[in-house]
Amino acid sequence: MNKPLFLRHNYLYVFGLIVLVTGLPLSLFLISLSQFILAGSFFLEGNFIEKFKRFSRNKAAMLVAGIWLLHVVGLFWTTDLSQGWDDIRIKLPILVLTLIIAGNEPLTKKQFHLVLSCFIAAVFAGSLVSIAVLTGVIHREVLDIRDVFIFKISHIRFGLFTCIAILCIFYFVFINKAIANPLYRFGVLLLALWLFIFLVIVESLTGLSVLIIIFSLLFISHAWKQQAGIGKIMLIVAFIAVPAVLFYQLNKTYKEKYALRYVFIDMNAKTALGNYYAFDLKNPEVENGFPAYIYMCEEEMRNEWSKRSIIHYDSLDKKGQPLKYTLMRFLASKGLRKDSAAVASLGNKEIKSIESGIPNVDYQNPSVKVRLLELLWEVNQSIKGGDPNGHSIMQRIESWKAACNAISGNLFFGAGTGDLPNEVHRQYELMNSKLNSYHYLRAHNQYLAIAVAFGVFGFAYFLFAICYPMLFLEKKKNFLYLVFFLTLALSMLTEDTLETQPGATFFAFFNALFLYALPKENDIKQG
Repeated sequence: MNKPLFLRHNYLYVFGLIVLVTGLPLSLFLISLSQFILAGSFFLEGNFIEKFKRFSRNKAAMLVAGIWLLHVVGLFWTTDLSQGWDDIRIKLPILVLTLIIAGNEPLTKKQFHLVLSCFIAAVFAGSLVSIAVLTGVIHREVLDIRDVFIFKISHIRFGLFTCIAILCIFYFVFINKAIANPLYRFGVLLLALWLFIFLVIVESLTGLSVLIIIFSLLFISHAWKQQAGIGKIMLIVAFIAVPAVLFYQLNKTYKEKYALRYVFIDMNAKTALGNYYAFDLKNPEVENGFPAYIYMCEEEMRNEWSKRSIIHYDSLDKKGQPLKYTLMRFLASKGLRKDSAAVASLGNKEIKSIESGIPNVDYQNPSVKVRLLELLWEVNQSIKGGDPNGHSIMQRIESWKAACNAISGNLFFGAGTGDLPNEVHRQYELMNSKLNSYHYLRAHNQYLAIAVAFGVFGFAYFLFAICYPMLFLEKKKNFLYLVFFLTLALSMLTEDTLETQPGATFFAFFNALFLYALPKENDIKQG
């Protein structure tokens, strides 16, 4: 009996890949559905024994699949089997997608370009929807820039997808040169420019940082090959000078904004209404150099605030933070005392900003610069031992401390697959962390997460498995795999990339696509 056309060829397989790349930036449902389609194609198209053999002969694929098996082995010494089995389920794409894509023959050039084009189109569509939310075309309350991502895909992960899409466009235009028509080339370059602008608009520091680092490394690598003698010396000087200038500018901004200003303290001072001020001199928080918790008269602030806003002074702002502290920080950022006169001097826009949880007068117009200022503030508060709750950088630092402590307590074999969250949370308590329990996170660093769960031996295997293609297969000459590898490696420094199903799918799919599905004629060396 003859098979249907879509089973006699690999059409069902390619369709599954298209559904997957469409779902990655847009739909958790499509991500799950695509893997059922791919699994069905693996068996229904036939030759699955040959596919298993092809997979088993591929050392790189076997090593990556071994990462999932490492989690299975880790169940033997975990104490939380329920969490362990859930972790196995979440990371199942690492096994399934690696087996299916490595087991299949490479795609044709046309099919490969179609899959990448669909991914770029999906990212572009996602960016347009996000901008529609931001501009009010799609009605949704936006209190934080990450609220514009409505597809339940992490804003950080969408930033990484945007980076990959830009790099794929770069590949099409300059590496593979698949687009010959000048008009089409101009069009896709405009698309790449839009995606970069989108990263700026949504303040994706992770995405922008990854993109800048990768393009810098590519430029330096290319320039190094083209230069000799004095040219290489100048390149080295530039390589040192540019980061030095950036550091100088950041340090200058840091000192301008967070170097403590001289403020005369008069403990007997009174407000214009004759009330005494309160002072919390032990609190290290500053806004634009002004101590945040001095010259406070809460009674006056409460009374005057009630005249300006329907949100009660003693309730929460729209970001879930105590409104009175947001108000105090905002007033401090303007160099004002915290009394009725200061609250009365606020403009209507400033009142709405405080209601929305904006704690600094300079943060009212969101931008990458503002996000950098917020991060510098967090660094300043972390150095001074400030409250880390609600602040992403400070919470990450607390997570890293807890993870490092957990590693030292389970050095060789780790805590086991299911005990990662419990072990890190236990360390928060042993550290007497200032974090509230609902802010207890995992390691927030994939390398640390693996080391906590599996110790130094498991961590060594993990590193070997993901680095094997670069070390032994010379895949650094494969442009697409190289830029994906760099994106992955950088993202895992600040994220538990593999601890969610979309993250595990992101790793497993692109790793397999750029290693095993790439048409041989497309494996172009970087120039």
